[in-house]
Amino acid sequence: MEKLEPEILRSRLRFDYQTVMAMSSPIMVVEAYRNIDDLLARRNQITSDADGHLAVQYRVKYHIKTLVGPGRYSDDTTVHFDLFANIDYPYASPACFVIESQTPWSPHFLENYPVCIGPIWERGEGQMLLGELMVHIAKLLNFDEPPYADPNYGGWRPEAVKYWVKELERQPISKDLEYPPLPQKVRNANVNTEPAKRAFVKRKILEPTTPMIKLRATTPTPGTGQRIKLRTN
Repeated sequence: MEKLEPEILRSRLRFDYQTVMAMSSPIMVVEAYRNIDDLLARRNQITSDADGHLAVQYRVKYHIKTLVGPGRYSDDTTVHFDLFANIDYPYASPACFVIESQTPWSPHFLENYPVCIGPIWERGEGQMLLGELMVHIAKLLNFDEPPYADPNYGGWRPEAVKYWVKELERQPISKDLEYPPLPQKVRNANVNTEPAKRAFVKRKILEPTTPMIKLRATTPTPGTGQRIKLRTN
């Protein structure tokens, strides 16, 4: 698998950090850490752009209503993003785990397993941004998805899919939810993000964009494409 030169990787990590921190909002609260121990203890949080290249673990608290059972909802879900669980970031996808909260009742979520994000990251071939993945997870929590290509698709929770179809009529749980947009600009005079932009951003997201980004939740196939081990802690 292709690997990045160390300086380009640092630029990419710094660029991701700047982007997701600019996207942090009341519905998607983002915290960055150097390691898993710091993340779980919520200590030594990274708050400086100059240290953005050290941010490889993210804790995101989503204040988004999501199903946790038939007719039962939770207003908050916390997700841990481990950028190097699959080693070769950004070509290999981050691993996403639900922590500190109930596991959503969804075809994409299963307790103690990584969130099944589908092939969306692999299709990006290293150019999908971490901020886009965070919004993708937000959409999965909100059941903001198109009809599945396979009408019999059930993922890890076939009964949740049936509930979505019959009770929610294939509609998002919160129909008017506005997801955090990619920032129009990522400004920092002391940090050079040019290598990351050249290597990873085909479209000009640092110039004026449409107010909201539109991501289509793809149909994942549980048990395929996963290259990480079961996380038990």
